[in-house]
Amino acid sequence: MTASVDPDSEFDVPTTDWASSIVGRFIDLVDQVRSVTTQPVISLSRALVFGLVMVCSALAATVVAGIGIFRLLNIAIPGESWSAHLALGALFCALGTLLWLRRRP
Repeated sequence: MTASVDPDSEFDVPTTDWASSIVGRFIDLVDQVRSVTTQPVISLSRALVFGLVMVCSALAATVVAGIGIFRLLNIAIPGESWSAHLALGALFCALGTLLWLRRRP
């Protein structure tokens, strides 16, 4: 809002520019409506996209880590690939048993 003082006036009464005042109020109203309607939708969509990217990245990292562990066991344990399958199967069975015993009925 712009206020100016008329230098020829004997009273120092500020006059306002009504056009800029109306435009300023309109811009404030549009910004207020935008902050109430559009901003939550933008925040929600950003969270959804970032969450989806994180889930896909975690899934890909888990698959790559599983393949890497299997190949490492295949090299480290003597025998064919059945020994790596046996070792990973025993590990996952032990982990599943541990989680099953810690569950809350």
